[in-house]
Amino acid sequence: MRTLRLAGLSVFLMAAVSAPDAQTQENTPKSKPENTRQDAQSDIDCGYPLNNSERTYCAEKALKAAQADMIAAYDRLHAKLTEIDADLPEHLKGSPAALEEAQKAWTVYSDKDCTAYSFPFRGGTRGQELYRNCLIVLTMKRTEDLDATVEDYSN
Repeated sequence: MRTLRLAGLSVFLMAAVSAPDAQTQENTPKSKPENTRQDAQSDIDCGYPLNNSERTYCAEKALKAAQADMIAAYDRLHAKLTEIDADLPEHLKGSPAALEEAQKAWTVYSDKDCTAYSFPFRGGTRGQELYRNCLIVLTMKRTEDLDATVEDYSN
C-alpha cells in the first residue's frame, strides 16, 4: 500500500511543482539572472530534478504546498464546526476543541509513522527523502479527510 502511495507521489511532485506554463515563460526576460540562491532555485525543473539537491528542493516545495492545503482544509473545518457549535446546547458543544486535539495527535502520529517508515535509511540522503515523501503522502491524505468532513457537515 505504501509503495503504491509513494509511487504516486512522484506524479504529484511533477504536477505540483513543475515549471511555469508556456505563457509565463514567454513573458520572462531572456537576460541572465543574478547568481543568487533564489534565482538558482527558480531555474530548477521539479518535473525532472537532476541531483539530490534539486530533489530535496522540489520535495520541500511539495511538502510546503501540501501543508498549506492541509491548513486551509483544517481552517475550513474548524470554521464549520464553530458555526455548528453555536447552535448546539451547551452539553453538546466542543467540536472545535476536539478537532484541535485531533490535529495535534495527527501531527505526532505522522512524525512517528514516517520516522518508522524511513528508519532503516536514517542518517543518509535516502532516509530524509523517504521521511519527507511519507509526510507529503500523509499530509495529502489528511487534507482529503478534513475536506470530506467539511463536505459531510455541509450536507
